[in-house]
Amino acid sequence: MHLQNSEFHPMHVFAPYLLALHQQDLIAAAEIDRRVKLAHAGQLGVAAWRRGLGGFLAFAARSLDPSIEARRTSRGRGARAMAA
Repeated sequence: MHLQNSEFHPMHVFAPYLLALHQQDLIAAAEIDRRVKLAHAGQLGVAAWRRGLGGFLAFAARSLDPSIEARRTSRGRGARAMAA
């Protein structure tokens, strides 16, 4: 018997199961998004302007103290000689 009462709303038999599946899908998508954010957070990148700034500061340091370049060159040759 079908009632015409506006307060009676028969629920579809599979509605709770469909809602549970949808909720599981949302939780899985949130977990994937969280892992993607964590993966991207671990990859530190240096912006181009900061790399340029580092080169400028190194140039300024070498111009103030020329022995920096001599120490860097002698250390670099030794490392390359050991690698070869």
